[in-house]
Order: sequence, then structure tokens, then C-alpha cells
Amino acid sequence: MWRPLILLALWLGTVGVGRAELTAIQHQGLQLALEEFHKHPRVQWAFQKTSMDSATETSFPAGTFVRLEFKLQQTSCGKKDWRKAECKVKSNGRKRKCLVCIKLDRESKVLGRMVHCPIEAQAEREPVEHQEAKCSKVESSGEDPQSYYFPGQFAFLKADG
Repeated sequence: MWRPLILLALWLGTVGVGRAELTAIQHQGLQLALEEFHKHPRVQWAFQKTSMDSATETSFPAGTFVRLEFKLQQTSCGKKDWRKAECKVKSNGRKRKCLVCIKLDRESKVLGRMVHCPIEAQAEREPVEHQEAKCSKVESSGEDPQSYYFPGQFAFLKADG
């Protein structure tokens, strides 16, 4: 039973199913995240995206919220050269698992961002609630809290009269 499923998964991986291209705004979010990541003082080496686990975008009145989950791996280049195509992934290089949440307004100005890329082994031990809370905060960046209507919000208003 498992063998056909494994063969199917391997075949789908080779023909590119499940590796859909990113939309323009998702790609912009990825570039902003990589730039932010490589600015970090503790990062010494360039890292390259090795897989995209999920990519979503949601439109809001204030702009577009992009959420990305992907993996990075260390290359043989220094961090200042992270954009260079000749930087190849080191087979034994450090691996990181990233959660990125970015909110862009209509002119592509960043309203809020969270870039979290811990070492892969560390990411599995971290509680996800803290990062999800930060991500939710980024998602609501720039939005007018009065513009949302929640069911029951006005159910107990008392009429004057």
C-alpha cells in the first residue's frame, strides 16, 4: 500500500505538481523576507530557499497580507552575496525553517512584517502560538478596527427613548 503512494509522491515531485509559481506579491514578500533575514547580525552566510511549504495571500481594505512558510539552507557565499546565482547550497549547510508574515499596502509599502527563521531542529521544539500571535498582529496592520463587524457586536445596545 505505501509503496505506490511513495512512488506517486516522487513522480509528482519530479513533474513539478505542488510547486506552483508564486504570485507577484508573494514573490515580493519572499524577497523582502530574504533581505530582512540576511540583514540580521548573527547571520554570517548566504542562505537560499530550498522549498516552499505554503504561500497564501489575503486582501484587506488596507492592503494585502502574505504568509509564507519555506526552508532555507546555507550556501558557500557570505551573506552580502545572498542574491548571486552562483551561490550554491552546501550539502552539509545549516537548515532553517521560516515563517514569514508581511502586510503590504496598495503601493507595496510594508505596513507590518514578521520574519522568523529558526534553525530547523529548534523550530520543531518551539511553541507555534507565539509566532501565530505575531503573525495575526501583522495581518491586522493598517486596518481600521472600527471597520469590522462581529456577530452580536450590537446585540446589546440599548435604545434611548
